[in-house]
Amino acid sequence: MRILLSCGLIFFQYKLNIAYHDAKYADLYEETMYNALLGSTALDGKTFCYTNPLLDTTRTAWHVCPCCVGNIPRTLLMVPTWAYAKDKGGVNVNLFIGSRINVGAVAGTAVEMVQKTNYPWEGAVSITVNPAQATAFAVRIRVPDRATSALYTAVPPVRGLEGLTVNGKAVQYRMKKGYAVVEREWAAGDRIDFVLPLAVQRVTGDDKVEATRGKVALRYGPLVYNVEKADQPSIDQPLAATPVTAEWRPDLLGGVVALKGQWRDGTPMLAIPNYARMNRLPAEAGAVGGTNSGVNYAIGAQGQVVAADASAESEGPDHGHARHSRVWISMA
Repeated sequence: MRILLSCGLIFFQYKLNIAYHDAKYADLYEETMYNALLGSTALDGKTFCYTNPLLDTTRTAWHVCPCCVGNIPRTLLMVPTWAYAKDKGGVNVNLFIGSRINVGAVAGTAVEMVQKTNYPWEGAVSITVNPAQATAFAVRIRVPDRATSALYTAVPPVRGLEGLTVNGKAVQYRMKKGYAVVEREWAAGDRIDFVLPLAVQRVTGDDKVEATRGKVALRYGPLVYNVEKADQPSIDQPLAATPVTAEWRPDLLGGVVALKGQWRDGTPMLAIPNYARMNRLPAEAGAVGGTNSGVNYAIGAQGQVVAADASAESEGPDHGHARHSRVWISMA
């Protein structure tokens, strides 16, 4: 998907959320934001993708079609707006991001929402509700549903909230269009706590989709994962059926939850979040040089490199290229 399309898709999904008050659209723009949008730039923010493939990527310092240059930061600057939606009767909590945001007037009073969380690495979320005056209204908390497409199946299923409390006491809530709705009189300092369950999921595509047939992808919360040659000798063999576990790695790519498992031959498998892919290529692997057709390729960010030994790579459309990073992995 082109990055500009990802930006437009997020804006469209947000407008659908506002129009239909349905959490499924926030599920979609969270997924698009954490993967396609964040994955569009290198970790240092100096280069970007024009296209955003699931196999390697090409980041550029400039492109002859420069619409991405302005639209990526413009879209990222909208994150505070996407975090909440409101109407006269309440506030929708759509994103889980540590923040302090004035959402405007709700039920006739100004409301500030303060979030503390380490999501998506951890599931615990704390939200402090600060109305200017004690007022009755609804706080609607999105309950993430990772099943955003009928084309893909993720196991195990992950959904729901755990341990929802207000000021330390369990509360009753009702579900409406994907939101856990808590209605009460809110006063400044009232705190909502809950846990979003997170687990490693294996995602498979519908057999009718040729590109993903016989393959599996890994996901943790909203994040899709890549395997990279920077972490293992080969990324072309099948993934073993043994468990895959999540581990916090403060030393890796600025701090990420990495996924650990095994390849079919018993060697260790490590996967990193898709947004952080292709940030560790040596300069010589990506050197293209010049401004070919108005495209200034970034050194070390160009993945379409002809392999020195093509026989070591898999057959098919990828044959003859040294692949450094991929989402879809062969199944054992």
